[in-house]
Amino acid sequence: MNTQYKIAVLIDAENVSKKYVKLIMDEVNEYGTPTYKRIYGDFTNPSVSSWKDVLRTYALTPIIQFNYVKGKNSSDSAMIIDAMDILYSGNVNGFCLVTSDSDFTKLANRLREAGMLVIGMGEKKTPKSLVEACEQFKYLDLLFAEEARECGIAETKVNEAVEEYVINEKEKEEAKVSENQVADIEMQDLCDMPFIPTQENIGDEIRTIIEQKSDETGWINQSEIGILLSKRVPGFDPRNYNFKKLSQLIESYDFLETKTIPNPKNDLIENSICKNKVDRTLYQLSKIMMDTLPFRKYIVFINRIKFKEKYKILYI
Repeated sequence: MNTQYKIAVLIDAENVSKKYVKLIMDEVNEYGTPTYKRIYGDFTNPSVSSWKDVLRTYALTPIIQFNYVKGKNSSDSAMIIDAMDILYSGNVNGFCLVTSDSDFTKLANRLREAGMLVIGMGEKKTPKSLVEACEQFKYLDLLFAEEARECGIAETKVNEAVEEYVINEKEKEEAKVSENQVADIEMQDLCDMPFIPTQENIGDEIRTIIEQKSDETGWINQSEIGILLSKRVPGFDPRNYNFKKLSQLIESYDFLETKTIPNPKNDLIENSICKNKVDRTLYQLSKIMMDTLPFRKYIVFINRIKFKEKYKILYI
């Protein structure tokens, strides 16, 4: 990245497993230097105390916050207060909020209003409101699974490694909600529910970006697609879809044409560019026809007739 950020890393230990700690720090180092590394939680709680094993290894500063009332989480308040103190200190220009808790949505919005880079990290259960509030969001469980596959771990062991202990003693207590609380949960806005774009959704976003930002010949640099995708889809990462690089994800779409061209400023470097093979209307038409034709023996080809500027559908 062009800008090296000074980043405050704030970890909600009560919402994130310690198994992600190396992945968290590796991702932060891609953006810059982790100036503050703080972790918040009630370390007398068995579900949080396991973090103590990695505190020294990664030089994390524990902020011990006891829950004075059963069922009330005071660690969130401590993390928010510290974030604002760090913001006004002027020592950083970026924050990494490691949590899956939507209570930090307002904090993420406030930090971005102050001009800070805000990176969110959590699991795929993270509500959409928090994902959208961050400039970048990393799904730790998906990235963890991808790293495990790359290390050659068998699929069954990947599932075991990724599987999270969902209901701990604290959650069991919180599950005993009153009827009024149940009603409030039922009325929760669906927009706040977890949402991870599918690979097809990402394809639609790429198609839109090309239509809006390509040059007069229809071509666009793949690096520009990556920048715009990150802005349009805060949780986007090609590794979420089992691709190590954006270029590999782009090449997986049959409606895109790719090629490399010399860099105009450096002959030793090549730029990867791509464009839509057909426009969106034709692509959707072909999909509909393939799904609705009564006989599988028909194959539909859609070719653009360049001289007549119209489309022809051929059946064979």
